Amino acid sequence: MPQPADLSSVRAFVERELVDFGAEPDAIRDEARLEELEIDSLGVVELTASVKREFGVDVPLESLTKDLAVAEVVALIREAAAA
Repeated sequence: MPQPADLSSVRAFVERELVDFGAEPDAIRDEARLEELEIDSLGVVELTASVKREFGVDVPLESLTKDLAVAEVVALIREAAAA
């Protein structure tokens, strides 16, 4: 069953996923870019699959890039869930 996509739950989800992909928890800030957190292309692909499982929405892979900031990733997920 998909989770609600409110700001706090999406933010917590993104943080958990990034830590699972190897990011240091202290480095995860809104302005931190995925590339800075050493999230590679495979991590981005896995993130899209995790979003689908967690929130029941598709975020196009083309939308998630290593150049996005954490806050932008959260916003993309929330926008997809609101659509």
